[in-house]
This record gives sequence, structure tokens and C-alpha cells, in this order.
Amino acid sequence: MKINPIIITLQQYCPTFESDIQKEKSMNTKLIFAVVIFASVSGRVLAQNTLAMNFPGDTKAAKVTSSELPSYEFRASSTEDDLKNISSEMIGEHILGKLVSEKLYLLEAKYIYQVPIVPGNPQMRTVIRKPAVYDAVVRIEKYLKKSVKKGEITTETASTEFNKVLDVAFNVLTAETTDFEKTIKETSDVIQLTNLFTKRVKLIF
Repeated sequence: MKINPIIITLQQYCPTFESDIQKEKSMNTKLIFAVVIFASVSGRVLAQNTLAMNFPGDTKAAKVTSSELPSYEFRASSTEDDLKNISSEMIGEHILGKLVSEKLYLLEAKYIYQVPIVPGNPQMRTVIRKPAVYDAVVRIEKYLKKSVKKGEITTETASTEFNKVLDVAFNVLTAETTDFEKTIKETSDVIQLTNLFTKRVKLIF
């Protein structure tokens, strides 16, 4: 094996030359190792951030708050006189209380009616006024009743919320509600739907 004369000469005049080469190799190895670790950690952090951005729970947090959503105002009148005409024999018991039961009876009377299928035919078909509003009320009722049975909310809270929903339903029946009904149809989440009726509608008496 031939020995490079330059290395021999350097070793003669610089005894630490070989040691310096070993140190430089060691430093290079440590540097490469550090770069590999940094790249690995950065990759994991990036992956975690990406996962967090796509996680459904964070999507909910990113949604606009209720204050940023459109609100609605409707002129209102009291239903007190109508409710006085509803006797106990006309209604059944309801988990959310007697007042809710009375208002549901009134809701049916205001929103649902029947017409002949064809003139002169005794068979009738049911017609629902503003079905988007009516169906939303039915969905909210089911949600609140289920929440009470599960112990997620108290009966008093659910009753208060649903009474607000029913009051809105009574007072939008004869109002211009194109935009309001559009928002109802676009709201698939029942909690947001409840908030729409209870927090984003102002009734002006």
C-alpha cells in the first residue's frame, strides 16, 4: 500500500494532524445527526399541526359566533287571549309543562289546516303553513325533550327555551320570512337551530 507523502510530511511537522482529522469527522457526524433529528421533529410538528387543523372539533371552534350571524326582528302580539280559550280537556300532558302543551295546541291550530283533495270529494289533505318554520319547531321540541330525559339540561331550562321558540313561531306566521326560512333550511345542527329561534330573533311587542 502506498502512503501519501504529503500526509507523512504533515504528520511529521504537525503531530496532531491525524487527531484533528478524527475530530473533524466526529463533528461532521454529530452535525449530520443533529440535522436528522431536527428534520424528524419538524416533520412531526408539521403533521400534528395539519391534523389539528383538520380535526372536526377544531372546525366547530372556527365557526363564527352567534354575534356575527344575521339576526331578525318581527313585530309581535300576545297570544294570551288565545291561550285562555284552551281548556285542560283539549290538551294532554307535556314533559315541558302545561304552558308548552297549550302553546303546542295553538301551534297546530294556526299552522295546520285541511282542504278537500278535489272539490266535492269528502277526502281531505293536510296543509302546513310555512313548513320550514313548523318543521324546525318540531325538531327543536324533540331535541329538548331528549336532552331533558338524558339529564343534559333541566326541565325548567328546556321549557323556557321552547316557549321562546313557540312565541317566535306564532309571530312569524303572517310576517315576511323569506330570509328567515332560508336560514332555517341552511341550519342542519339542531343546537344552532334552537339558538336561531331563541338568540337571533327579536320580537317587538
